[in-house]
Amino acid sequence: MNSKNTALIRLARAGRGVALASALAALATSALAQGFNSGSTGALGDVTIDTNTTMDLPPDGILNYHSFKVNSGVTLRFNRNARNTPVFILAQADVVIDGTIDISGSQATINNGGVGGPGGFDGGRPGFGVGQIPAGDGYGPGAGRGGSDDNCDSAVSPGQGAYGGRRGFGPTHGATYGSSLLINLIGGSGGGGGNDASKGGGGGGGALLLCSSTHVSMNGTILARGGGQRGCVNSGSGGAVRLVATKVDGAGIISVLDGNGNGEGRGRIRVDGIDLAGLTTTFQPVDARSIGSNLLSFPPVAPRLDTIEVAGNSIPVGTPNPTFFLPFNSTTNRTVRVQARDFGRKVPIDVVLTPTTGPARHFQAEIDNTTTNPAVIDVPVQVPINSLVTVNAWTR
Repeated sequence: MNSKNTALIRLARAGRGVALASALAALATSALAQGFNSGSTGALGDVTIDTNTTMDLPPDGILNYHSFKVNSGVTLRFNRNARNTPVFILAQADVVIDGTIDISGSQATINNGGVGGPGGFDGGRPGFGVGQIPAGDGYGPGAGRGGSDDNCDSAVSPGQGAYGGRRGFGPTHGATYGSSLLINLIGGSGGGGGNDASKGGGGGGGALLLCSSTHVSMNGTILARGGGQRGCVNSGSGGAVRLVATKVDGAGIISVLDGNGNGEGRGRIRVDGIDLAGLTTTFQPVDARSIGSNLLSFPPVAPRLDTIEVAGNSIPVGTPNPTFFLPFNSTTNRTVRVQARDFGRKVPIDVVLTPTTGPARHFQAEIDNTTTNPAVIDVPVQVPINSLVTVNAWTR
């Protein structure tokens, strides 16, 4: 991952809540009765993308338009911001996608893993020869593990990233996570590194919200695919795409395939609307898709986890992927302080320490967020030495 100590809101895994689904359905009905509002300020006006464009994201990833259009024959991409947020495109009027929006993860480069799309996670770094410097695990809640064997799906092969689906063979492949509602929105996970400089893991696909107060017309292409592998099957997983409007239609393509070009490490697609009669979009793969009527751009309350202290060093709230380095002869027994906010329940968590080389280390705990908000816990960990280590906390 990016080694800078810059911010990305930790997005907790959802997907356990019948109550959440009921609440969202009630909000959708209320929104329809009153007239749905995407939340856009309209500050960026009416924008048409009519040439191939790579856009810089604002710090929060939110782009506020009056109307927004991508013309046929052109491709829109985004540079990740410092917090690596998803892309949030909000519009007061119509959103029309006739061209291509591409937020895919990238293939690994020599001596490095692939880069995740905006809101997605990077692939693991490659190793340098069997028995020498070991490969690194990928990043993200569904990260593939690093490996040393080019035989696909062996116990030591580099693993594929997972999200809405996972590769069904081999213990090194990542685990599924997240919710079909795509609230909160989070991208795909990276594949694990392989055993030489050319076999880093692919990056995970990014995350995109297209939300209009009126109409989303989807006749073009949205790509949120995982980055392809250079090794065995260690591609990144597909990412996340969510469309929200009173009316959603079009005969376009939305693809959240993994970097191997199939649905095993697929991402997630969600379409929320009331009038979906004209929606004939092709979903790749089709089982990544879910349909509903949750007419809201952001949840009114968004549960979150934050790592706020690592080995005695304070971390500002909202900082993702804090990194630190312990040289040889350092004390490896340290603590990571994690804060939970707005869950309203006991939260099982997994604190993950991912070094640039070698396997990640997992430490499980539980935060009681029932009566104290925010709630904090100190998690004892053992830190790898002589390697840059990235810290993440996920719900489990």
